[in-house]
Amino acid sequence: MHLTGRNITNKLRASLDDWLPPVVRDSAIFRLAVRLWLGPNAIPDFKCRAFDMSDEAFAKAYRDLGGLYTERPSDTTEAQAEWILANIGQENASVLEIGPGAGYLTKRLRDAGHSVTELELSVDTDSANRIQGTLERLPFPDKSFDVVILAHVLEHARSLTRAFLHLERVSKGRVLIVTPKQRFYKWTFDYHLHFFYSVEHLGSHIHKGQAHGSEINGDLCLVWDVAAGLSNGPGGRMQSD
Repeated sequence: MHLTGRNITNKLRASLDDWLPPVVRDSAIFRLAVRLWLGPNAIPDFKCRAFDMSDEAFAKAYRDLGGLYTERPSDTTEAQAEWILANIGQENASVLEIGPGAGYLTKRLRDAGHSVTELELSVDTDSANRIQGTLERLPFPDKSFDVVILAHVLEHARSLTRAFLHLERVSKGRVLIVTPKQRFYKWTFDYHLHFFYSVEHLGSHIHKGQAHGSEINGDLCLVWDVAAGLSNGPGGRMQSD
């Protein structure tokens, strides 16, 4: 098993969150450990600066990451990939995958017969199958895809409000979200800007439709049906699995 694989890093993160006191987690010593993980070009106060960055500066911050962080084969575990495939909800779906990374999940989706459009912060000139853009400003017409998938992406959004509005706008029916179950600390081994502590907490951000989910390998997995069973209130409805 790869030492930077998701299952191992999740167990390490949970141990640090649960057992190290905040005075240690937010100390200068812990900051040095984070810099080793993210590389020498990491921005120490990214959690504060990211919200005022331009799209180009935001994308460059991720391109500049190094260290052990970049050696991870995929953030999505096998069980999470199986969950995503099982919850597409139809055959030969048109899928928007946001933040495909090295393409581990993309290949699984295409092998299953789905048509996949990839959206990434930065796109190489030779990446014909990928479109550059951000989660808060998806460059697609309304209702362009049957399913939108974002695995380990939502926590990086600068605006959750804009992100959820755009996800609902471009999806004809379903959005599948995988995101860490994580506490906020000043220094973390990632560039996460938002932190979710339960499936119910994650689902509370939907503004219409219905959602249900579960915890898989220490991460939160949410199925959001954007047009199903609209609630009478100002937001959507969260169901228990």
